[in-house]
Amino acid sequence: MGWAANGLPEPKTVSVPHTWNVDSETENYRGLSWYEYRFQIPELPESGRVWLDFEAVYRDAVIWVNGEPAGSHLNSGYTAFRLEISQYTKSGDNLLVVSVDNSNSAAALPKDNSFDWADDGGIFREVTMIYSGEVAIESLSIQTAPLFPEQGQSEVSGKVSGVLKLQPAVQTAEQEIHLEILVRRKGKTVWAGTRKANYPCFDLPLPEIRLTNIDLWHFDHPHLYELSVRVIANGQVQDEVVKSFGFREFTAAGSRFLLNREPVRLTGVEWMPGSHPHKGMAESEEDIKRLLQQLKQANCVLTRFHWQQSERLLTWCDRYGILVQEEVPLWQQPAEPGNATIPLVRQQLREMISRHNHHPSVIAWGVGNELDGQSPQTVQFVREMKDFIKQLDASRMVNYVSNTVHFDPSADATGVGDVIMWNDYIGTWHGEHDMDETVNRLIEAHPDKPIVVSEFGLCEPVYTGGDVRRQAQMLEKMSYYRNYPNIAGMIYFNLNDYRTQMGEEGEGRLRQRVHGVTDIYGMEKQSYRLLREVSSPVTLDIFPRESGNRVVFRVTCRNHLPSYSISGYRLHLGSSGGEWEQYADIPTLAPGEYADISLPAQGTPQKMKATVYRPTGFDVLEQWIEI
Repeated sequence: MGWAANGLPEPKTVSVPHTWNVDSETENYRGLSWYEYRFQIPELPESGRVWLDFEAVYRDAVIWVNGEPAGSHLNSGYTAFRLEISQYTKSGDNLLVVSVDNSNSAAALPKDNSFDWADDGGIFREVTMIYSGEVAIESLSIQTAPLFPEQGQSEVSGKVSGVLKLQPAVQTAEQEIHLEILVRRKGKTVWAGTRKANYPCFDLPLPEIRLTNIDLWHFDHPHLYELSVRVIANGQVQDEVVKSFGFREFTAAGSRFLLNREPVRLTGVEWMPGSHPHKGMAESEEDIKRLLQQLKQANCVLTRFHWQQSERLLTWCDRYGILVQEEVPLWQQPAEPGNATIPLVRQQLREMISRHNHHPSVIAWGVGNELDGQSPQTVQFVREMKDFIKQLDASRMVNYVSNTVHFDPSADATGVGDVIMWNDYIGTWHGEHDMDETVNRLIEAHPDKPIVVSEFGLCEPVYTGGDVRRQAQMLEKMSYYRNYPNIAGMIYFNLNDYRTQMGEEGEGRLRQRVHGVTDIYGMEKQSYRLLREVSSPVTLDIFPRESGNRVVFRVTCRNHLPSYSISGYRLHLGSSGGEWEQYADIPTLAPGEYADISLPAQGTPQKMKATVYRPTGFDVLEQWIEI
């Protein structure tokens, strides 16, 4: 694809995804740029239609096809959009031109420069060309619910419902259409059905699907299903959509989280995408996988994103088990959202939820971060957005993340949400307060809601002390959080030092905040290893060698923060050179329970490594021993 920016000496060829803000000659450029791409269209039937699907363009995008304006997507740089370009294309050679503007904008979200991440401009996620027949699918919304057994029964069932949104052509004749609907599990069809409808139609409910003896989705057991819907008219397939989904129930019950009816306390970490200086927001699928693996390897099963993420990222979370709160990028400004902001928020919520509501990893939608949470106007805003979201998706929680709730917990906007989300910077940004007094006031004001510490950490260079202070602070804060069962989760901020347009350190594409347990290149600090240790769901104790050359390992399931039962975990013992190894299954353990596992120690005394693994293959902890 060709690309040119104002002030660039000459156009150059780039690969999409692309951002110009990691190129040395344009790293500081904020403004209008142009992409052009020549593509071929095959000979299509008269009723054939052509679509462009953009995963995201930051930020204001206007699209031309063969010199004709085909559409635009404005004020929202992280949500996907789709355009029909049928009427502008022809068989053979075609020209696509996209203008992209990442200038600060008071009309957009995020607003002006009031956000703490990189404002990389460009077509920074994938673009796909789609062909359909006359009857085209715009989206498929999926709702799932596990149906837990009555007392005395053991089998869990599942219910799937959905709405197929069709996009009729401008000139559409009335006709009968057929839907072919399949549900698959591990490639095998487990349910099949059909439905007839009269076209044109827009929102078409699917028949309710019931499955018996289902596998529940859990971050340690991320079982997935696949729903495919084909639209057939006049004996021809018009369009098809395939989406993965899972059966899981995540609820707030009193001051606890319940995952599939089990009380859990969860540890997590936030990751700020777009931070590698050579990739920026145009991260490849491999880049995303590497960072998510690092997040999961830190024993973190909970995260949140300040802005909307890609389908590929959330699909990885589905497959490998990370719980996600996905938010609209309403960060600090406007501090009291009003009539000018609400339509933008609604637009972005609608676009986010319609694309991502099939992901079992997504457990909550967020409506903002660090506004004036003590303002009655903000309280009303959160209430209205919660009502709006529940109409789109009643199955997930809705939350607002506050950095003001510690002032007057009963008056703060986060109390409107399903969970109290508290950015805890006592000791740094928020000055000195008594931690025990603060937490007790939160609990007293909201005794019937779980509390999630949605951010805590050390931001350099504003606050000094380096990684030594970061580790000491992490241990100190965790000791407080663990003492209060009402604190059902924590999300450390942050996994990585991150590129941000308001960073205090570095310049250009290296402008950053030193807030992470890894650097911007992903190199781990000592605090990363500490985060991994405090977030481990188990501990491992080793007893002296028994008679008969055996060693006993005690695996204990933690019962504070984190706290959740484990099943399908394994213990591995191997020699330092890899010449010998032994595996043992760890029995299912509830929080507070332990199991003693005896393994043979091969040969003479030597250095060996004991490792505990999750069912998904991620190692939880390792310990070198002399035996």
